[in-house]
Amino acid sequence: MSSWNKKRDLVEETLAFVQEVANAEPPREPPPMQVVATVKSIIQPKLPKPKDKLFDREEIQQRVADFKATQHKFAREREEYYKATMAKIRGGSAGSAV
Repeated sequence: MSSWNKKRDLVEETLAFVQEVANAEPPREPPPMQVVATVKSIIQPKLPKPKDKLFDREEIQQRVADFKATQHKFAREREEYYKATMAKIRGGSAGSAV
């Protein structure tokens, strides 16, 4: 079979498929689902209880305090490292000049 015949057969098959799909009955849609919701559940979101808010506030305050303590620790360590490095530099340059 030549390539022209193959292309012609493919076109005929495609045309037959398109006609078959066009003549087919459209699929039936399922009946719509009924959604039942109360107005109260939609309007009022679930808010945390005041006791929960207090706990959240305490937790946040503790986390902030921990963060600040960590930052102070890092600052002290940087300062100590700076002082130690500068002492080595000053001590090394004074020893090499002699």
